[in-house]
Amino acid sequence: MGKIIRWLQERVKFWKKPATSFLIIGAISDLTRSQADLVVENALLRQQLIVLNRQIKRP
Repeated sequence: MGKIIRWLQERVKFWKKPATSFLIIGAISDLTRSQADLVVENALLRQQLIVLNRQIKRP
């Protein structure tokens, strides 16, 4: 039983670890994005926050 638990713990660690190659590619692609792309993404993220704040019930 102990071997199974250790194996599962190792698998979970592996699954949670982000792939390094994707991080590097993502960072490089972010550096090449235009200001217009960043403005649009920022607007979409702000809209998501507005919707989320509407759904949270306040006391």
